[in-house]
Amino acid sequence: MTREQVAEMVKALGPEVARELMDAAARGAPGRTESDKGPHPGSVYASPENLGAFAKSVIAAGRRTGAAELVDAAKRFGNADVQKAVQLSKFDSAGVLVPIQQSGEVIEFLRPEAALLKLGVRTQTFKGELHMGRQTGTSEFRWVGEGETVPKSAPKYGKVVLKAHKGMVLADISNDLLRTPGVGDAGVGEDIRATVADGLDDAGFNGDGAGAMPKGLFAQLDAAHTFASTGVTPAAYLADIDKAVELPLTAHVRMGNAAWVLHPTRATALLQLQNSGVWVFRQEMLDRGTIRGFPFVMTTRVPSTRITFSADWRQFIYGIDEDLILSEHDTRAEFDETTIRAIVKADFKARQPKAFSSITYGT
Repeated sequence: MTREQVAEMVKALGPEVARELMDAAARGAPGRTESDKGPHPGSVYASPENLGAFAKSVIAAGRRTGAAELVDAAKRFGNADVQKAVQLSKFDSAGVLVPIQQSGEVIEFLRPEAALLKLGVRTQTFKGELHMGRQTGTSEFRWVGEGETVPKSAPKYGKVVLKAHKGMVLADISNDLLRTPGVGDAGVGEDIRATVADGLDDAGFNGDGAGAMPKGLFAQLDAAHTFASTGVTPAAYLADIDKAVELPLTAHVRMGNAAWVLHPTRATALLQLQNSGVWVFRQEMLDRGTIRGFPFVMTTRVPSTRITFSADWRQFIYGIDEDLILSEHDTRAEFDETTIRAIVKADFKARQPKAFSSITYGT
């Protein structure tokens, strides 16, 4: 939220609350992070407990009108940072938009749950639409004899475009839980984080670009780097794994954050694979957490019919456009429940599709 937006928002508030809001806006919202650090200890998004306490404070305070009542509601649920965060929110009977963190901080909020972020993808903040350059071809080197000419060559460039796609979570929370101080804070916060992270992971891997959904990694892979397995024998598995590593390297992709991603069911198949009574992958996977020397991440967000490798996961861009926003709505009053809404905007782009390879297996 800009200073101008804050100024407009506080016009309807009392002088003391307005002064506090403007002072806080100048200092930065409670719990903001520095560019090279994680969340401050005790901030509203530093832990599931703090986030849950903040969400409960929002709902409790949202039904009140005076500044003193807002602070009182915060005191029942959270620490000093939570109390300040509630004071920086504007509430009305139609619902309340509560900024939890700035765009860059959403990544840290999601990191404990998101498989894509564990793989070391490149994160990028943007607004609305962002164009990024990429190299699609290189200049050529040739030997030249005396008096001969060399045809000209030059690097070729293209671009990737990030466009905001909006995702939402709607959750009905029992007011009995929300009225009970100290109960369910971790559950509320953990559920919000896990649900948002899961939805982004699903789209980041499997999104087909239909409707409002962004395109995920599997819809952007180079066709020559996706191939069917040659079988499920030890020899076939080894040959396919070697080919998956070889494809990005022979495409002259520089090695960076190299890693595998696979479904737990496929990981189990590798663990159980034996060749003449000798484990093929088991020892390496259990002792070193690697497959053919490269680390792996397991997630149910990828199909069990795929094993995917990248020579550099930084070539996949995880873009966040919008602050993560929470709001509460009394649309379930007859059930004594409150609906919590979470909104995030994102997009995903493979900057260099040849950095990835994927083996597909039959069901």
